[in-house]
Amino acid sequence: INGGSSPAYQWYKDGVLQVGNTGSYITTTLANHDSVWCIMTSNANCVLPPTATSNKVVMTINPVVVPTVVVTASQNPICAGDSVTFTAVITNGGANPAYQWKKNGVNVGSNLATYGSTILAANDSVWCVLTSNAPCPSPASVASNKVHMTVNPIVTPSISVSATQTTICANTSVTFTASVANGGTSPAYQWYKNGNTVGAGLSTYTDNTLQGSDSVWCVLTSNANCRSTSTATSN
Repeated sequence: INGGSSPAYQWYKDGVLQVGNTGSYITTTLANHDSVWCIMTSNANCVLPPTATSNKVVMTINPVVVPTVVVTASQNPICAGDSVTFTAVITNGGANPAYQWKKNGVNVGSNLATYGSTILAANDSVWCVLTSNAPCPSPASVASNKVHMTVNPIVTPSISVSATQTTICANTSVTFTASVANGGTSPAYQWYKNGNTVGAGLSTYTDNTLQGSDSVWCVLTSNANCRSTSTATSN
């Protein structure tokens, strides 16, 4: 105000005179708590005094921060159809970070720190892109690690029993053998003769006291991963 037609400007930063004689001063070398002000010398008529000193602008400099995001899965490997929750753990996300979840490059989920799915397939990749609103993020958006899913198919245990012979003479020893599919690493066997439990929990059962019309069968208890049922009954 009242600077006249050609006022002169002297800019100061922390008391040091800066180069330039214009109404604006630009710098990229500010540090926290730096003070910037200006002394104006007026060439207007009838000014007293001819110089005026401005207020001091004290700068607050926020440090540059690097946002990060790491994604973990509640379980992996899984069975087909299992529910999985993916969680994003972030740093330097600011007060209101934005989350964009992706599955195989396609946007999924909502703007939350978690994403859940029950329709995952083998080799699906899930990750998250974080957009930070923290002061001075660099860069503002970052992508997480990719979680590559291992999805095992659902399997159905089965068992069939064969005998060394089915037409015998009295007191002949017969061995029954169980053949299983999807029994797992430690299948359990329970043999039955005419509805009564027999045998020793092995995949074979031998008997020399068989009578005409005796029935022998076996129930398998599977410990396979992703089994549709735990037990199966043979012929």
